[in-house]
Amino acid sequence: MGVFSDHQPMFVEVETTTYCNRRCDYCPNSVFDRGLRRNEVQMPTELFEKIVRDLGDNNYCQQFSPHNYGEPLADQRMPDLLELAREAMPLARIALYTNGDFLTPELFDRLLPSVDAFIVTQHGEKMPPGVARILDRAGGSHPKLRYKTSQQIKLNASNRAGLIPIEVRQRKACGVVMNEMHINAHGQLILCCEDFLARKVFGNMADTTVEEAWSSPERLAVHRGNIRGEFALPQCRTCGYGRMF
Repeated sequence: MGVFSDHQPMFVEVETTTYCNRRCDYCPNSVFDRGLRRNEVQMPTELFEKIVRDLGDNNYCQQFSPHNYGEPLADQRMPDLLELAREAMPLARIALYTNGDFLTPELFDRLLPSVDAFIVTQHGEKMPPGVARILDRAGGSHPKLRYKTSQQIKLNASNRAGLIPIEVRQRKACGVVMNEMHINAHGQLILCCEDFLARKVFGNMADTTVEEAWSSPERLAVHRGNIRGEFALPQCRTCGYGRMF
C-alpha cells in the first residue's frame, strides 16, 4: 500500500486542454504561447478515464477539478468528461473553475448533475453574458455558483514560481506538494499548481497508477524538504505571493 491510501490529496486537478481564450497579465499564458489555440494539446479521453477510474478505485473523496491553465469549458468534451468523472468518483466533490466566457444557461443545466460547485472568475470588465443570464434566472444567486472578479486574484497574486514579474513575499515553507495533485494535458504529474512549464515531473499517468505516482520517493523527498523550508528546486525558491495593480 502506498501513501495515497493514508493521505489523499485535498485537491486533484486534471487539465484536459491547454487552450485558454484569455491572456490575463497575472497568468503565464500572457507570457508564453502554451495556451494558444494553435498549440492546443488535449488529454486523450482514454487517459482521462484511466485517471478518474483509478481515483475512484481508491475511494477518492476530496476535491476534483478538470483544470490547470487551460479553460475547461473551451473543451467541447467537458460535459461528457464530467459525467464520466461523476460516475467514476461518486465520493468526490467535483468543482469546475472557469472564466465563464463559454458558460450558458443550457450548458449550466447540462453540467449541474455532475458538478458540485462552479467557481467563476470574471477576468474581463463585465460579467460574461451567459453567467448573467444564469444568475438572473436564479434570482441573483445560485447555491452551486460562486462568483468572483480578477481583483481578488490581484490582491494576492502568485508570481507562478518566478514566471510573472512582480515583487512577492517568498514562502518560508510549503506543503502544497503533499496536499495537491496536478496532472497536465500531457498526463504528467507535475510539481504543483505553479509549475506552468512542467519543469518538475514525477511520471506520466499513462504509465503509472495514482497510488504509485503519489507515493513516489522523489516526490515525497521534495515535499519533506519544502515543508522544512529547505527548497531544493529553483522554482520553489523563487515562488511567492504579492499584490498586482
